[in-house]
Amino acid sequence: MFPNDKLKTVFFWTIEALALACLVFLVFRFDFLMHPIAVFANTVFMPLLVAGFFYYVLKPILKAIEKIRIKNWQMPRLLAVWITFALFLIVVGGALIIFVPLILNEITNMINAIPSFIKHVQDLVNEMVKEPWFKRMNISVSDADIKTSVTKYGTSVLSITAGTLQAVIAGATSFTINALMVPIILFYMLNDADHFLPTVKNFFPKSKAQDVFELGGQLDKTIERYISGQAIQMVFVGFAMSIGYWMTGLPYIWLLGFIAGVANIVPYVGPFIGVVPAVLVALSISWKMVIGIVITMAIVQQVNGSIIYPALIGKSLKIHPLTVMMLLLGAGNLWGIVGMIIVVPVYAIVRTIILYSYKLHLTQRKEQSVSELTKKTFDNE
Repeated sequence: MFPNDKLKTVFFWTIEALALACLVFLVFRFDFLMHPIAVFANTVFMPLLVAGFFYYVLKPILKAIEKIRIKNWQMPRLLAVWITFALFLIVVGGALIIFVPLILNEITNMINAIPSFIKHVQDLVNEMVKEPWFKRMNISVSDADIKTSVTKYGTSVLSITAGTLQAVIAGATSFTINALMVPIILFYMLNDADHFLPTVKNFFPKSKAQDVFELGGQLDKTIERYISGQAIQMVFVGFAMSIGYWMTGLPYIWLLGFIAGVANIVPYVGPFIGVVPAVLVALSISWKMVIGIVITMAIVQQVNGSIIYPALIGKSLKIHPLTVMMLLLGAGNLWGIVGMIIVVPVYAIVRTIILYSYKLHLTQRKEQSVSELTKKTFDNE
């Protein structure tokens, strides 16, 4: 029926893949089965994601502490884990004590300043209407129209802000549960991470176990370098932008700096998203301040792109910028901001697996060819 064994193998693998796809399709059609699974996955996913992020941020610190040696005494791993975990709690606790009150105070001040912001926009539009270049456009705009339009959009901004605060308050319970679960998951990740790859290795045949172990090591290094580098970039951009905002005289520097730092986790697009709130606030004060913010952003991103990013992440991902942009567009439309954050490392992981598998396949084919050639040589002799 089949001309050779290769086509036979491809045929049976195709049938198995189609059968598996049909089974998955049928299972997803039953809501009473999938709904509890989806709720469970959504509940567990976020704490695991946050704990995994902090694990890779802390992993280089854990490695450095493990290398401490005093004469004949070597730092035990469990003690290194506890020291790393304690440092994490101290840093997070200190940040919560110092910066959270500042940011909350700035949020309150910003909400209180919305009426004055609306009035400033009204005055700005009134001045623009009186300019000669605007009058030459023969556009008729009355003071009542300006007041109505600005009040309308100002009310919309206020309602959006209120809705956002309500959503934050409604999600406080879920956030509290996640905040309690993340440190626990993180501790076990730090303590038991070294056992993960050897355990996975045992599930594979001996002929494939070493290849799986090497692939897992490559994936681990890729993720570690990317996440730890992104974390340092976020901190640098957040503090540098806050200092720049302070130098330009912009209010709410810690809140706006925090937004800029967090937004920087999205490659290429994030820096522009993060600076938008600062530009909007600056527009309510003066045009000169907007220019100062743009200059600040240019300097910070230049330092980040030319010094920090190459030193921390370098070309370990080896992903073309156009590919990153396409990934961000697709993931943003499908899964929103979470998709934009995780799509690049997920793509890097998938690509590493494919490239390693292809390299392994070429190596095996080369070894097989050498073996066949050697066999023919011995047969001819």
